[in-house]
Amino acid sequence: MLSSHFDKTARVDRLTAVLDEEDEPTAKKTYQTHIASLSCHIQPLDPSITQDIPGGFGKNFLMFSPAADIIEGDRVFIDSEEYRVVGTEGLNFNGHPHQETIIRIFQS
Repeated sequence: MLSSHFDKTARVDRLTAVLDEEDEPTAKKTYQTHIASLSCHIQPLDPSITQDIPGGFGKNFLMFSPAADIIEGDRVFIDSEEYRVVGTEGLNFNGHPHQETIIRIFQS
């Protein structure tokens, strides 16, 4: 089973709307814990650090986990490292559902 290889625990945070006194959305960004504990396994997707925009460098990883409510833009924390979700897909392997999520760690 794939789940027997889940050797890490992740926390998933999701962007939430910040409202002003009139309950109108503001330009502020805030993240709240969406999934407090998610068993997973990560492995490098790229052999080295790559540039995605001028001056923006990072490295992609593939995170395997049980099927979960994860979307692009979520933030994932594993072993005190912060990653951003850049893609995710729910799949089945021999009748066992799981999630494959591409996460990126940014480095300057």
